Amino acid sequence: MAATYESTEQATAAYYGALLGGLSDALKRHDIVGRVVRVIRLRLRFDEYYSPEYVPPVLEVRGPDRQVRATVTVVQGVSEPAYSVRPADGERYYLFPVSEGAVALAFLVARAKDWQLTS
Repeated sequence: MAATYESTEQATAAYYGALLGGLSDALKRHDIVGRVVRVIRLRLRFDEYYSPEYVPPVLEVRGPDRQVRATVTVVQGVSEPAYSVRPADGERYYLFPVSEGAVALAFLVARAKDWQLTS
């Protein structure tokens, strides 16, 4: 089964990427590895031009064994964007408004301690 993602505008993808990049930088200060994955789809055909499609970026949070332990995306909430954190061990999502990014960071750092014990 192939993963399908809705495309978004370039400015929105860049903004979400910047938010996730800031969260990744904060995780690095706690010795937690994160990588922002950005996807741009291009259709290339002879004598035809298609506009690029931008997929919302994803932050992959990895454990000490370099396995993905959680993914973080940015979703548009009712009043503001929010971090959507999904641990790899379950189907549950946790939402944190971007204005409360410190709470999302604390959640990931606390979970990372568990990841280090179980790896």
